[in-house]
Amino acid sequence: MVSRFSLLIAIGCFLVDSVVALPRFASRTNFSCKSCHVNPTGGGMRSPFGNSYGREELPIPTWQEQFALDEFNTNLTDFLSYGADVRFLYFYQSKDDGSADRSSFFPMQADVYLNLQLSRKISVFVNPAFGPFPRYEVFGLAKVLPAGGYVKVGRFTPSYSMRLDDHTSYVREATPFRNNSGQQAGIELGIYPEPIGIVAAITNGVSGDRASDVSKALYGRVDGRVKIGPAGIMLGASAYRDNTAGGRLTLLSGFGGVSFGEAFTVLAEVQHMKGTSTLMSVSSDRNQRNSAGIELKQLALFTELSWAIMQGIDLKFMYDFFDPDVDIKSGRAERLSFGLEFFPVSGVELRPLIRFTNDTKLNTNITDFHLMMHFYL
Repeated sequence: MVSRFSLLIAIGCFLVDSVVALPRFASRTNFSCKSCHVNPTGGGMRSPFGNSYGREELPIPTWQEQFALDEFNTNLTDFLSYGADVRFLYFYQSKDDGSADRSSFFPMQADVYLNLQLSRKISVFVNPAFGPFPRYEVFGLAKVLPAGGYVKVGRFTPSYSMRLDDHTSYVREATPFRNNSGQQAGIELGIYPEPIGIVAAITNGVSGDRASDVSKALYGRVDGRVKIGPAGIMLGASAYRDNTAGGRLTLLSGFGGVSFGEAFTVLAEVQHMKGTSTLMSVSSDRNQRNSAGIELKQLALFTELSWAIMQGIDLKFMYDFFDPDVDIKSGRAERLSFGLEFFPVSGVELRPLIRFTNDTKLNTNITDFHLMMHFYL
């Protein structure tokens, strides 16, 4: 019963950040995440520009024209605004290890965002993040640094690497930020001397909201964007160092994306992980992959190709690779995913996907069908 519940939870976190912070859209538009989101590092509540983009550039135009609201505004007052993300998932899973097939409807996410503007440059953001994981965020944001920079203080999602929408991808799942969780208490600084963005932070790390010692986690990220003819190029790197909670963890990643006009986008990320296995092993199969407490070096890769065949419909192909112990030649996991993203009207997304996983460490082949239903504003 426990293992099945854990499986539901893990699968339920699939694509939890979907439309809210897709690196694909940032690559296509050549905009940074802060252009579309209240949080400068992306994710969660959308800014007025982000709402406008979601209503005008994502849905099928004729359906949007027929069914969309004539007037739409997320401002409650001049200084208080709101947003929301609600997701449900249907999945069907089959393994070739003799275990029974599984399927379920699963409530993935129910987030209601509030942003209180205290002044032109200072605001307070609250996201209760209802659900099975302690994903809540609450922070103060002061946009007072030069070059469009800011200071953020509170509990927030670390801006480590790309904000991928698939949080079961190995480049996310093998880190403390798996399952769309990993929010940490601390202080974050960011500046944006265009076309470059630089973010650095110090937090309590995985030790929790009330750290028991003086150990802290550090992370940083730098990325840049350039337009060469019809191609938009994004390149970046990030690092995370955490010695809290009696463990050791170092993450290094390189990532990038290339968009060819509005039609084709390719994203890629490579991640190297070194540290204590209890902090870094893939969550759902941690105890089966490696013993707890040992030192490990791991490698994960991610690639995504998206083709916008028309406004409102994107075809998707994704490849994931994970080596749970690079010092041992045998044992790895590979996953191929195919499907599409469908935005019929503003505020609605449907995403059917078929995924094929081959795990030679666990000696298992897995076939999944996912249908994610997302409602957002």
